[in-house]
Amino acid sequence: MGSTRVSVGLCIVMLAGVVAVLPAAVTAQQDPVVITATIVNQDGQSVGGGVDVTATWDGGSTNETTLSDGRVRFEAPRGANVSIRVDDEQYIRNNAYDIRDATEQSVEVPVSESGTATVTVRNTDNETVEDARVLLYRGGDGFVTDQRTGADGTVTTPAVEHGEYRLDIYKNGYFDNRTRVTVGDQTDIDRTIEQGEVLLTVKVADDYFEQPRPLDAAVEIPSAGTLQTGSDGDATTSVPVNTNYDIVVTKDSYDRTTQTVKVKQSDVTETISIDRTDNLTISAQDRVLLGNSITLEVTDEYDDPVSGATVSQNGQQVGTTDDDGELEIDTESAGPVTFTVDDGEVQQEVTVTVVEEAAELTGTPVATSTPTATDTEPTETSGGLGPGFTPVTLVAALALLSLVAYRRR
Repeated sequence: MGSTRVSVGLCIVMLAGVVAVLPAAVTAQQDPVVITATIVNQDGQSVGGGVDVTATWDGGSTNETTLSDGRVRFEAPRGANVSIRVDDEQYIRNNAYDIRDATEQSVEVPVSESGTATVTVRNTDNETVEDARVLLYRGGDGFVTDQRTGADGTVTTPAVEHGEYRLDIYKNGYFDNRTRVTVGDQTDIDRTIEQGEVLLTVKVADDYFEQPRPLDAAVEIPSAGTLQTGSDGDATTSVPVNTNYDIVVTKDSYDRTTQTVKVKQSDVTETISIDRTDNLTISAQDRVLLGNSITLEVTDEYDDPVSGATVSQNGQQVGTTDDDGELEIDTESAGPVTFTVDDGEVQQEVTVTVVEEAAELTGTPVATSTPTATDTEPTETSGGLGPGFTPVTLVAALALLSLVAYRRR
């Protein structure tokens, strides 16, 4: 009893300690720190007052405005990851300024004057191009914006920093266009992109075999129609550049197969493998004599033995095929018997007729006795010399008679 009281008391003390520690830990994590951020321009000078600054962290945020010396002060949880953004009509940052594992500190946050670029995309016929993808990248900042042109072939970027950028333009069926541009307050940029085609070769093969076998199959390519591969399994056509194609391959006794092929700016060859449609073939006797067993031999679409397939009769399982794809089943009564074979993917049926008499077996030779000379009609004529006689037998008979007559003397 005393030991029990000591144990209970010890547990109470330990729990009290945990309860006392938890608030301290939580308090430590939520302990705020003061961060002072000075917003400076490209020359490293303070931007002055009136610039809007937003600081965010997991679970919180604050909005501040710079004082006349370009500073903002805010509190954030100690150890938090803080992102500082500047959203102002005159100044901007393409990407947030990040502080990791926040402590009380002072930082300088560089910004740039804000500007926009309006990009117009045309083809070689000077027609505007809709839905062209327009991307801006900048040095250490990396990706800046990703937009698509409207019906008028133009796109206007959001506010970005003044400066040098890489401008990439992409469009299905067109060659890539990549140039350098300078963005100021309001910059207009015109770019021309060129259509083009490359050769796409599709090879169709059955890779079940150690050396994949080429197949004559139908190949449907969007924008190019349906092609037929030859004996070498190849089909080649011209297709627009920088486009993804969902190619469909069909062939009798094979599964319909769809494969996405990415065509860039050079000729491409793609191999598409197709497989025969799952199938079971059951070999068995048409008729079996009662008392004998029925042997089922099961093969798949490639004529390989199917092991482990379930064989049922009238809904009741009677066995599974062995490693050779075979199963022997005893016969119990005469009449037709239907078996269902299921390999987990395909079901197939076969019917065998069990007969009581050997004479009823179709295609099975019936044993008969060998005919003898006494009960068999002659199959050849004697040529007029008598039944069963031929010139050779006649000579032999005459010689025998002469010998008998000589001996009697």
